[in-house]
Amino acid sequence: MDKLLKAIGVIAVLALAGCVTPDQINAGARSFEGKSYKEAFAALGFPDQEQKIADHTVYIWSNRNAGSYTVPTTETATTYVGGQTVYTTVQGTKTESYDWNCTLRLVVDPKGIVIEAKADGNIGGCQRYADYAPKKSK
Repeated sequence: MDKLLKAIGVIAVLALAGCVTPDQINAGARSFEGKSYKEAFAALGFPDQEQKIADHTVYIWSNRNAGSYTVPTTETATTYVGGQTVYTTVQGTKTESYDWNCTLRLVVDPKGIVIEAKADGNIGGCQRYADYAPKKSK
């Protein structure tokens, strides 16, 4: 039962990830540009890493979720017995893998203002940053 729930959860996240585009993720990451790093901390929590480069600070958030799950399969075989067609259905399983990962980097100037934001990874790992993208008016 636990494996079934995990598989359902993975499928649900994959379905939701299909609704998010790389453009939305990048727009969400860039939404922090021009703002204080404190606003990013308020939205994202404390970063996983901090690097000093020249007089700038780079704050880095990283996440990774990897694993596998089993899904049911069905195969149909066709045989001929005495001139009659016989269909046989064979049920089994196969294992699928996933690896969702993302790294968000915010470059902050000496005044504490985010001057560059970049998310690198795949949609499954970076989709949370799409939530920060400006909403388009209808």
